[in-house]
Amino acid sequence: MRAAIVAICLLACSKPAPTKRDDVTPDQRARGAALIGELKKTLLQTLTAAMGQGVPAAIATCHTDAPSLTAAVSREGAVVGRATNKPRNPKNEASGWQAEALAHFEKLKSSGTPLPGQSFARVLPDGRIAYAEPLVIQELCLNCHGSAIAPEVQAALASSYPNDRATGYAVGDLRGVAWVELPK
Repeated sequence: MRAAIVAICLLACSKPAPTKRDDVTPDQRARGAALIGELKKTLLQTLTAAMGQGVPAAIATCHTDAPSLTAAVSREGAVVGRATNKPRNPKNEASGWQAEALAHFEKLKSSGTPLPGQSFARVLPDGRIAYAEPLVIQELCLNCHGSAIAPEVQAALASSYPNDRATGYAVGDLRGVAWVELPK
């Protein structure tokens, strides 16, 4: 009897089994995908509209509006952002799980796996959900992120981003990740 009581006490006081890093539910993945989809759509619409006034205007818009547009998608406890190994804005340097996601996508790309439609998801140690999708260079992106950048665009980049490392890309290259952390 005494052994049964000790066993019951041990079970009642023990910690729950740790959550596996990949125990992300389909609903959590769908919520992450929806928020990232909203971010991508909003940024693309804003930059496309600004491109109508020229690439330097789009750079100015990106510099001033991208952070607030990203923050607007962060709601209901979710935090949304972008990360890369070659940041234009130092605040977007990949680290932690975001760097892990970026490495995952780099490995997929190097193995010949197409990146569109791919995702990365983990349960973080504190119980939040980490979700990311790759950002892949498109033709439009080359105006600011390519190898042959017009002098007036280079000047605008140098003015807004003096430590810019986000050039030299080609169509199809992995630029970085769009990421979201969902609350527990």
